[in-house]
Amino acid sequence: MKTTLLLLACACSLGQPTSRSEWQLTSQLAPGQELVYTGTYTEESLVPNVHFQRQYRLESLVFVLDGAARQWDVALMTTLSERTPRPEPGVKEMKQVSVRLDLAKLDGQGRLRDAKGAALLAPLGGPPTFEAGCFVEVPALRLTKNSAWEINEDSRPPRSWQVVGVEVVNGVTCVKLAGHQQSPDWDRPRGDQTAWRRRDVVWMAPQLGVAQKVERTIEQRDPLRRDPTQRSVVQYELTSPFRYPGRLFEDRKQEILKAKKFHDEATALLQQPAPNRPQLDALIKKVSVHLEYQSPTPYRKAIVHLASRLEDAKSGKATPHAAIDDDPRPMTAVGRGQRVPDFVVKAFTGKEESVRLSRSLGRPVLVFFYVPSTETGREVVEYAKGMAQQHGDKLAMMAMAVTGDARFVQKQHRDLQLPFAVLDGRAMHLTFGVDATPRLVLLDADGIVRYAHTGWGPHIPRELQDELQQWLRK
Repeated sequence: MKTTLLLLACACSLGQPTSRSEWQLTSQLAPGQELVYTGTYTEESLVPNVHFQRQYRLESLVFVLDGAARQWDVALMTTLSERTPRPEPGVKEMKQVSVRLDLAKLDGQGRLRDAKGAALLAPLGGPPTFEAGCFVEVPALRLTKNSAWEINEDSRPPRSWQVVGVEVVNGVTCVKLAGHQQSPDWDRPRGDQTAWRRRDVVWMAPQLGVAQKVERTIEQRDPLRRDPTQRSVVQYELTSPFRYPGRLFEDRKQEILKAKKFHDEATALLQQPAPNRPQLDALIKKVSVHLEYQSPTPYRKAIVHLASRLEDAKSGKATPHAAIDDDPRPMTAVGRGQRVPDFVVKAFTGKEESVRLSRSLGRPVLVFFYVPSTETGREVVEYAKGMAQQHGDKLAMMAMAVTGDARFVQKQHRDLQLPFAVLDGRAMHLTFGVDATPRLVLLDADGIVRYAHTGWGPHIPRELQDELQQWLRK
């Protein structure tokens, strides 16, 4: 009964309105406090004629382990999930691709640091495997509407913040903050590097000094471009602000610390699993014992995810989402062993105006970029024609013509009597790492890159055929 009353009291305190015209937005947490945020992460291409979008479900948990003198030890667990590429009919399964657990120190001004004192910052590109946007670094003074300040972020340009007003979010009266940050070359396009701009909107609940709602938009602009070419949006809301006492607190704290210990032991082993096989087996056994005999908490999924990675390392399996786990990157070339995100491209020929990758999956897909007007380009497309005739419906073709001359493509398509449509390949260079042509990429039936090569020579058909034989379904 006591536990229930404590949980209800904490929930009700967040719903109490505030009518003040000035606010002290410093953090006000206590050991056992758990903040649960749920939302989405979406990234998309802004290049004309390219329809690319990928979305993840985002869950961020913050748990206060200890606190004294306006400083708290906190655990942050970020979980990203995506829909399976080809789920069974009627199934809407969300597949976890990343579970990351971090320990950090938080002060009253919202500054978040790791054990070595370094700032913990959200990635500017790629999925947010670490998410802590619920904390905003604020000055140690009362703020009013239009109050503004700047925060230095190590190697990044300063981030500016401003109070823009008051809004109610889910029954909680919040102070609305707007943040802005950009690379020095955002307003002066250059041809040698990618520019970026970040804009945040955070609705802060003054009672706790943490966010009730967060929205973050990051735009990127490729070299030699004047308009943004990629955009990612993070948005989530606080769904549970409870404080857990007694045994509920201890269970969570102990599992968090155990998960961190397992992760630290696994770091070196995952980098070189083969020479460390005995240690890997011993760690797998310790993790299994914990999962079997200890009571689960919401932080159990971090240990389960680590157990999966350890088993993959033991069996020598490649992990398609390894880059998402530990090294978030912007939307750059997809490498061997990684899944190509679904996309839609315009068609130069064929019955359809556009073609979607996911509709070709279920069989290997040969994606090849070529310049139709060149002798090499013609040779490549004729080779692809032969492959299509040899394998029929067992192999899908995505011919990506790197040209804007639709009439030439259409004429060549008729002259060569190609059995597949020719697509506009000018927009997918970033995803497939096309810095020269021809570029050939072989995907398996699940859309994972199994072969990639730039250039053309007598050895290419043999290499490609050997690789294809491994992925053709009998």
